Amino acid sequence: MKTKINKLEEIDKSNNPFKVPENYFAHFNEDIMNKLPEKEFFAPKPVPLWDKVKPWVYLAAMFIGMYVTINFLITKGENIGDEPQAIVSEQLSISSKGSENYWSTVQISEEEFYQYLEDQLVEEIYFDYMYNQYYLN
Repeated sequence: MKTKINKLEEIDKSNNPFKVPENYFAHFNEDIMNKLPEKEFFAPKPVPLWDKVKPWVYLAAMFIGMYVTINFLITKGENIGDEPQAIVSEQLSISSKGSENYWSTVQISEEEFYQYLEDQLVEEIYFDYMYNQYYLN
């Protein structure tokens, strides 16, 4: 370690090995600008009026569409309560006829309904499956 420190002390600090030419920084900018190629100048293209106005037109169309949609939904909701009294009373009379019209408007007897269920069980072999599950196990 002492050898390295001794060698560093031996270096002459007054003699700087790096030198800059005289007036180098005084003319630096001019030299750089002279070395650059000539720049072509293009005139800016004019922007058409439609391209300037287009975003505002789209924004206005969006707000008009929202206004029309909201008005349509509001007036549709108000019209539901304005049904004529005859239609409302007719709907109430149909729904209050009894439990025989509860599921459907088709009039079938109870025997026909059970016969239909039995036919479905026989066709789909559910009856045999249920019988085997209950009696054979």
